[in-house]
Amino acid sequence: MHTFNSLNILLASTEIILFGLIILYLLVSLLVGKKKELFLSRAFLMSLFILGFYLVVNSFSNPTVEYGFNGMYVTDPISLFSKGFVCIVFALALLYCEQFLNLTKIPQSEFFLLSSFGLLGQFIMMSASHLLTIYLGIELVSLSLISLVALNRESGASIEAAIKFFVLAALASGFLLYGISMIYGATGTFQLNEIADQILSEGANPIIVVFGLVFVVCGLAFKLGAVPFHMWVPDIYQGAALPSTLLVGSTPKVAAILITYRILFEGFYPLLEDWQGMFVILALLSIGLGNLVAILQKSFKRLMGYSTIGHVGFLVGAIASMNYDLSENPVLGVSVVLGLFAYIFIYLLSFLGSIGCVLLLAKEERISTDLISDLRFMMKANPVVAWCMVLFMLSMAGIPPTIGFYTKFVILESMVAADLVWLAVFAVLFSVVGAFYYLRIVKIILFDGLYINESVKGVQVSFLSSACLIINCSSILILGLFPNLVFEPITRLVQFSVFSN
Repeated sequence: MHTFNSLNILLASTEIILFGLIILYLLVSLLVGKKKELFLSRAFLMSLFILGFYLVVNSFSNPTVEYGFNGMYVTDPISLFSKGFVCIVFALALLYCEQFLNLTKIPQSEFFLLSSFGLLGQFIMMSASHLLTIYLGIELVSLSLISLVALNRESGASIEAAIKFFVLAALASGFLLYGISMIYGATGTFQLNEIADQILSEGANPIIVVFGLVFVVCGLAFKLGAVPFHMWVPDIYQGAALPSTLLVGSTPKVAAILITYRILFEGFYPLLEDWQGMFVILALLSIGLGNLVAILQKSFKRLMGYSTIGHVGFLVGAIASMNYDLSENPVLGVSVVLGLFAYIFIYLLSFLGSIGCVLLLAKEERISTDLISDLRFMMKANPVVAWCMVLFMLSMAGIPPTIGFYTKFVILESMVAADLVWLAVFAVLFSVVGAFYYLRIVKIILFDGLYINESVKGVQVSFLSSACLIINCSSILILGLFPNLVFEPITRLVQFSVFSN
């Protein structure tokens, strides 16, 4: 018999605290005037930063796996660290967005609230061990992001992007729900661990389970933005206001990777041979199409959309190279999961910084036109921000000594170890293609920017924003010089979470 105490509600204290902060911010923002809006927003961001820092520290000091809400909710070190890291990045993203929101007259309090509800949904996704809890988190994130894209009411492009996002998100949710219903019909449970037990004991109809898994993978591929479910990514990135683009393309990717890991590695690992082939195809198409089409783009936001698809190709390639024969080669299992999480964390830092650089220089109207060619004005507007942008581009291209090189290398190594040598070679070749458009941006900023004759007004960035951007940029270089600062902690988290579960 389940009682209230057996639910172990305190395990979800992170979500409860975040929800309390959101409600408090909502109530106080209604009472204070515009003059105190800046102080209120900074207090809210500081609270999120402190919460994130606490979760990161707690993930290393509490190496246990615990279940609550009758097995629907799980906390482990990797989910705690992911929540903390995402919370810190989210606070930095909102800080970068403040100036742009004021310039475009997008309501700041509404923007913060909608994006924060999306963060709450991501937290739910990261700790979900039940298919219905996963769906609940996904829908909360999707509805928040759709509203965020549509918040720029004066822009027809934003409204159009929001409508596209809504229709395609509803289609993906339909795929996901249909797959979940088939899996429940075959196994009689929504619990991921119990689904794995049913498959192993042959208590489920294998044909129905595999069909259900195909629909679930389609839904997950849409959330990740993998080809051929990528159609929404470039359109939403380009149509949304730049702050919305930053929040749509950054932290939700971590939540999507974490639920993909839970569904596949915990619930459907007995069907490895069935879903591994699907992810190989997704990786092949995403790496190829994402990098090739990005070369043709003139819009910076659209280019970032296609580059995201290319990076997602690497992530699903890491998933495809998973091997469960841990008795013979346990290090391979660790390295695959390590590469998966290290890549998404470092990509998040680079994506945050690159979009943040453009947001901080939005006072120079030509920089905010969304044309790649207009990035040449960055060097004259603010050399510090321009050099930071150069480092972020080099990291996303995977060029040493930035940390982006090492995260790509770990995933390529896992592909080779899983006998996917041809996929690793394909990924390397198209990484060279991807380096072309990143280096083109570097060339435009450095060489075209230094010798332009047009007058460019200098843009002063606040001390807090400058300090955060420099720390963000420095971390990319310092971690590249000392990559063990990334890989050793994540290895510990993976060992505590995956192999003690």
